[in-house]
Amino acid sequence: MFLGISEIKHDKTRFVLIVAVIALVSYLTYFLTALAYGLATSYTQGIDKWNASGIVLQKDANNNVARSLLSTANYDSIKGVDKARLGVSSATIELEKKKDIALFGIEYGSFVQPNITEGRLPTVNTEVIASDELKLIGLKLNGTLTFKGDTVAYRVVGFTNHATFQTAPIVYINLAEWRNAAARIAGMNGMRDTTTISAVVTKHNAGAFAYDTSTMDWQSIRDFSFTLPGYSAQVATFSTMIGFLIFIASFMLAIFIYILTIQKKSLFGILKAEGVPNSYISRSVKTQIVILVSLGMAVGVVLTLLTGWSLTGKVPFLVQPLFFIAITALFLFCAAVGGIASVRVVTKIDPVEAIG
Repeated sequence: MFLGISEIKHDKTRFVLIVAVIALVSYLTYFLTALAYGLATSYTQGIDKWNASGIVLQKDANNNVARSLLSTANYDSIKGVDKARLGVSSATIELEKKKDIALFGIEYGSFVQPNITEGRLPTVNTEVIASDELKLIGLKLNGTLTFKGDTVAYRVVGFTNHATFQTAPIVYINLAEWRNAAARIAGMNGMRDTTTISAVVTKHNAGAFAYDTSTMDWQSIRDFSFTLPGYSAQVATFSTMIGFLIFIASFMLAIFIYILTIQKKSLFGILKAEGVPNSYISRSVKTQIVILVSLGMAVGVVLTLLTGWSLTGKVPFLVQPLFFIAITALFLFCAAVGGIASVRVVTKIDPVEAIG
C-alpha cells in the first residue's frame, strides 16, 4: 500500500494524466447515460404520474392518443372500473420565446390530476396548471398565457413538476374548456363537439371491466408509452449505443490498467531482488488501481452533474442513480480484472530477467 501511494506522490504529473483519461472516459459514459435517460423520461413523465394501469383509445386511432376521438356513448359504456376522462392536443405559446406544449384536458379531482408544487388548483375554466419547465421561458405564477390561434387568455394558478409528454411540457386545463381551446387552435370551432374526449385512463387491467371492443382498444400504460411516435426507436438506439460504449470503455479501462502495471516490470524486478515479497507488491498494485480508478470516476461524476446543471432547461437531462451505480461497479470490476491479470504477471517476474 505504501509503495503504491508513494509512487503516486513521486510522479504526480504522470498519474494526474492517468486520472484525467479515466475521468474523461467515465464522464462520457455517465453523461450520455443521463442524457438518454432524460430524453426517454421526458416522453412519458406526464403519463407516469397517473399511476394508472392502462388507457382506452378509439380503435381506429392506431394507438395515437392525439388522433383518438371518443364520444359520450363510448366512455359511458366502460363499466366496473375507476376511470378518468382525458383530452390531449398540442399548442404553441409565446412568452420570451415560442414553445410547443402538450395540452391535457382533465377533470379536477380525478386521479390524472397533477400534483401542485406551487400555487393552487383552478376554480374556473380560464385557469390552468402548467409544467414548471415553462418558467424557463418567462411563465410566472398568476401570469397569463395565450395559445397560438386562440385569443383567450388563461391564468396560470399552479405549477407542477415532472410534467412532460413527448418531450413537450404539459399545460393542464379543464376538460370542458379543452374542447373549446382545441377547436379554436385547430381553426375548427364550427365543428366543435361538446362531448368528445381523447381517451379514458383506467386503474385496472382490461379483464377487470367491460367496454365495447368493436370501437375501442385498451392497452397497458407501458405498451402505450412504447407506441408513442419515435419513443421505441429512440430507446432502442440509445440503449444500443450506450451498451456498446460501456462495453468498449470497460474493456479499454481493463487493458489500460494492465499496460500501466506491466510497464513497471523492471521496477518490480528490482523490488523482488531486494527481497520484497509478492504479497506486498500485489497489495501496492491493487491499492494504486483503486485510488486511480475511484478518483477518475469521482471526477467523471462531478463533471456530469455540473454539465447537467449548466444544461438545465436546454436539453432533457436526468440522473438515474441506479444506472450510475451499475456503471461504476462495472468499471471497478473491469479495472480489477486488468489489475489481477497484471499482478499475476508481476508475481512471476524473474528478478534477473526483469533487471537486465
